[in-house]
Amino acid sequence: MCAEIMVWKMDNGRITISFPYNPDYVSKVKKVSGYRWHPAEKYWSFPYTRNTLETILTVFDGERIVVDPALRRELGQQFEDLRKELAVRRYSAKTIKSYIHYNKQFLDFAKKSPKEVTNEDVRNFLAHLSVRKGVSTSSLNIAINALKFYYGEVLRQNFVYEIKRPTKDKKLPVVLSGEEISRLLSSVNNIKHKAILMLTYSAGLRVGEVVRLKVEDIDAQRKLIHIRGAKGRKDR
Repeated sequence: MCAEIMVWKMDNGRITISFPYNPDYVSKVKKVSGYRWHPAEKYWSFPYTRNTLETILTVFDGERIVVDPALRRELGQQFEDLRKELAVRRYSAKTIKSYIHYNKQFLDFAKKSPKEVTNEDVRNFLAHLSVRKGVSTSSLNIAINALKFYYGEVLRQNFVYEIKRPTKDKKLPVVLSGEEISRLLSSVNNIKHKAILMLTYSAGLRVGEVVRLKVEDIDAQRKLIHIRGAKGRKDR
């Protein structure tokens, strides 16, 4: 008969697992990154991240495993408070997705719970994004905004406000010549596609703005286009 495996979260924020000695279980534990054995207390512990519990459950699939209900609820609701706060403030679905994405990445990188992270963890994460991942300045700023919102607005921690923003990249836009534009438009045979390209180029529209256009948004008499819900939910 299989022994029962107990999983819970300690006050220091680490996830712990214990079971009667079983060499097969020990080998499975060592498949979970960040493990540490505590010989005096006879349990294993892991850094608290959103993936740790999922990995443990996967590794011990088919075994008798008991997970602290509070831990299940906590992991299941992680960032739900962030999602709700962003939704209440009418942030776009794309922004909500980005903010949650970067906050998840940060906790996976820091291998700590939200209450344990420090200003140095944030700096190291941003350096990781910039140097190792090579993200753009705009993406780095989104990451900073995501961390500031979650830790400043939701969790009410002030340390992230010490993070300085990177200077913006100064790049000249690529401007096509009149001849190049003419060749581009003449290469399109489908009249609908050609109309879309001509409208996009002549009015300087974003792709998202073009696909949401309706017939009633175009005022042919006054030669105006009404863009509804553009960037920042602003009409123009």
